Formats: sequence, C-alpha cells, structure tokens
Amino acid sequence: MVAVSLKKKQKIKNSAILYIEDDAITREQLSQYLEPQCKVLYTAADGEEGLEYYKKFEPDIVIADIEMPKLNGLLMINEIRKISLSTQIIIITAYKKPQYLLEAVNLQLVQYLIKPISLEKMTAVLTFASNFLEGKLETKKVIANELCYDTYSKELTAKNSIINLSKHERALIELLIKKHPSPASYESIDAHVYDYGASKNAIKLLVSSLREKTGRQSVVNISGFGYKLNLVDDQ
Repeated sequence: MVAVSLKKKQKIKNSAILYIEDDAITREQLSQYLEPQCKVLYTAADGEEGLEYYKKFEPDIVIADIEMPKLNGLLMINEIRKISLSTQIIIITAYKKPQYLLEAVNLQLVQYLIKPISLEKMTAVLTFASNFLEGKLETKKVIANELCYDTYSKELTAKNSIINLSKHERALIELLIKKHPSPASYESIDAHVYDYGASKNAIKLLVSSLREKTGRQSVVNISGFGYKLNLVDDQ
C-alpha cells in the first residue's frame, strides 16, 4: 500500500505516465495522486497490458510493480528498453530480492522503491525523472584516468569507448557514487553489492578486478574501513 499524504505536491505537468499494478486497490490509490500531477495517466493491470499500452501510447514515465500476472515487471521493462533508453522507469515492489536488485541495475531505472512508500518519496522520484527529461540533470560522473560513468545509461567509458563491467562491478561503482564524498565501508559494500554474502577478501578481489579495467587510481583504499571513488571534482 502507498502511504497517502498530499504534502509537497509538485506537478509533472508535461509528462505522460503509464502505471502498471495488478493490485486494484493500490492502483486506484496511487492513480488518484498521479492523475492530477501529469499531462495524462494510463493504467494497466498486468505486464502484458502494460507493454501493449507502452507501445501504443509511448509514455515519458513508466511506474511498475515486479510480481505481476502474465508478464513479470522486469521482463516487461526489458522489452521496453529494446524500444527506448530515454523512458524514465520506476519500480515499486514489496520484494527486495538480490537477483531483482542486480537485474534492475542493468535496466537503467530511475529508482527501485520498496513498499510501503510515501507520496513525498514518489514526488521526489518523479521530479528527478521530470528534470532528466527536461535536460536539467547531469548524470555523468568523471573519474580519474579520464573515465566517465553515466548514472543513467549505466555505462563506463574511456575516451568514448565502453568498458565492459560485471553486475557486481557496476553495483560497486553505483554505491561509491552514492556514498561520495564519503567512503563506503566493507559492510556497506557487502550489503549493497552482495546482499550480505561476501567476505572481505571477495570485496578486495572485486575492487582489484575493477582497478584492472579502470586503473589503480580510480578507487582509493581507506585503510581498515573500505573504499572511495576518485571523482575528478575531488581534485
């Protein structure tokens, strides 16, 4: 369920939104909030209908659950990504499964929200998506050794050449950017990258693997604590 609070409303005036949710009560509840905020709102009750509506209406923003009948939300989003990389996609789910989180990283989501959520949080996420669509948001982070990571496309480039990353390497970069300018502890890396399933040695091997692709200067070791990304704006 969505926690209803109408504080800090901000209209996403110029955006068409597609909202896919199989639970009728939740769908109706959030739709009452979304409809006045956007240019037009489309709703669907399952993944197949959601994909059909996406192809028909080409909305700017998609909000979807994961566990849905007929077509899983992540599979639906994967099909959408074959059509468009610019559509802003937000996942709302009751499930915090590690495999979902890792797959979501590769689907270039705006946000992965765990139910229950507040409308204040939804407003903040929609504002982020709207700002991106209007070109107001800078998504590129410049790292040492002339590397650039795009937090939207999830691509790491060196002089316009893409560096292939594993899911764990990409998740580590995302975490280090999120924590910046503070370092990420071994514990937080274990939690966010491995879902509490890695040893300190495994984390060190992951960092070593990333440094082989990006250069040793890209990730700074904070002795006895963890790691920090060497962003150029630190210089």
